[in-house]
Amino acid sequence: MNTLARITSLDGLQAWRREVAGDNPVAVIRGVFDFFHPGNLYAIRKARELSLPLMVLVDPDEEAVRRGQPGYPQNHLETRVEMVSHLRGVSAVAALTRDEVEEGLTGLAPFVWITVQGHSQENSIGGMLAAKASRVEEFVPLAGCFSGDIIRAMDANRTPLVLPPGWDAASVYGKAKPFKQGMKRVTVNGCFDVLHVGHLRFLAEARSLGDFLTVLINNDDSVARYKGATRPVFPGRFRAVALQALVSVDEVLAFPGDNPLDEIRQLRPALHVKGGSYEPERVRQERELVESWGGQLVCTPMVDGFSTTNFIQKVLNR
Repeated sequence: MNTLARITSLDGLQAWRREVAGDNPVAVIRGVFDFFHPGNLYAIRKARELSLPLMVLVDPDEEAVRRGQPGYPQNHLETRVEMVSHLRGVSAVAALTRDEVEEGLTGLAPFVWITVQGHSQENSIGGMLAAKASRVEEFVPLAGCFSGDIIRAMDANRTPLVLPPGWDAASVYGKAKPFKQGMKRVTVNGCFDVLHVGHLRFLAEARSLGDFLTVLINNDDSVARYKGATRPVFPGRFRAVALQALVSVDEVLAFPGDNPLDEIRQLRPALHVKGGSYEPERVRQERELVESWGGQLVCTPMVDGFSTTNFIQKVLNR
């Protein structure tokens, strides 16, 4: 579904530049993208407002380690690039070394660099981008919403994260796609707190099974009952926006209970997809419900090595 370019060489960078824009400018944004949070998704949104082809330059591992918190990033460059590739509105994602970035910026011009206010010279790559950009657009950051802020909040048990006033108006990632008669609806459910590659692959696979993917998310009280008092890390308002930012997701609905049976009954999906292997009794109610109107429950394999709980534990034990 996503046709963006994954750029891993200078030749690829220049070819993408010529193909998508010719002599017109492109927009460039850079970051670590170890996980999606209000700060980096807000930055993506600000970049998209320029209505230019958008390249996301993902920091190489050595640069990400240098500018991050201890134990950060947890994901290698290839994984972080894959995460960005699932976002709407991104034309290309680049995985280049520092030297390749320096050599390739001339071939990328003219470009507009979108960055956080006051951070344009924060490191060597930032300085290079500022020097080569035809224009630098700086936006005011969201208070308390970037990686370091969120890691410190998890450390101090100050989660769910408190979003700044007015965040919703500034950060909603487009309107939900309307469901039309005749579409094959697919539903999934879960907390979807700190999104990771396992989530993203699962959602993409679920979407590939139909025409319209509805994600049912536990509301904050439901997550706290299930996961504990400091969960979710991100409140439901942000979790919905993060999911809506994904190419694979058409609609997000929150449910208050411990299961989404009422919501599934109202939506009557053709398929309800579960991630992982489930004992028949654990999914019996969902299976019987979906089959009652001729639908089907499908279980897909989970991606080993990725989970929100493990991510949080590694951050806290870094």
